[in-house]
Amino acid sequence: MASIRISRGNPTSEETAAVAALLVAGLRRLHETGPSAEPRPRRLPHRPGPAYRAPGSWAS
Repeated sequence: MASIRISRGNPTSEETAAVAALLVAGLRRLHETGPSAEPRPRRLPHRPGPAYRAPGSWAS
């Protein structure tokens, strides 16, 4: 059995129940699918152009 400790704030019983439900759903999903053999790579956001363009530089 796992335990949860709230270190800051004073959540209501509804808020605590919502967090517990999310944790249970996540653990249930992990148990059903099993641990992933390969972690999924994180995709970086697409940048349309260079991050820095020098002043006075040519743009095509």
